Amino acid sequence: MNWLIKFFKSPREIGSVAPSSPRLAKLMVSKIPSNAQVLEIGPGSGAITERLIKRLARPEQLTTVETDAEFVCILSQRFPGANVVQDDAERVLSQTDRSYDFIVSGIPFAGMTADKRARMFSLIRDRLKPGGAFIMFQYSILTRGELKKLFSSVKTDFTPLNVPPAFVFTCTKQ
Repeated sequence: MNWLIKFFKSPREIGSVAPSSPRLAKLMVSKIPSNAQVLEIGPGSGAITERLIKRLARPEQLTTVETDAEFVCILSQRFPGANVVQDDAERVLSQTDRSYDFIVSGIPFAGMTADKRARMFSLIRDRLKPGGAFIMFQYSILTRGELKKLFSSVKTDFTPLNVPPAFVFTCTKQ
């Protein structure tokens, strides 16, 4: 699989010219305890998924939702035991009543319309358990204001050690 070719074919869906760096993955999962139930949306080829699996007590605690068939195949092979779902994240979030301790995302929200982002962020908030957190990375701070309207707390971190450099937003639900 050539990540760069995938990006140029579908930049709004892939969102990056390269997989997430180990530094970004470490930052994304650093606050997730080993007993958490986690939903990862937009895992791509699994750079962050790999860190999540290492952090969680059992792979069954992780559900991933990815639209790209090639990525789904890669994820299924790399992470046996995790629940890998090929579907649209918005559809999955709107059709489940399950709640999670953490929702982790690599989806390029900045490339969506404001309406779609608002729907996604509301669905994500609704699927979090009280005290749960939504952790996502983006390459700009465009969405931070939208997140602050929906979550009781939004913490922003930054790592220059990623291609491109990335912001990590940790959004807590009361």
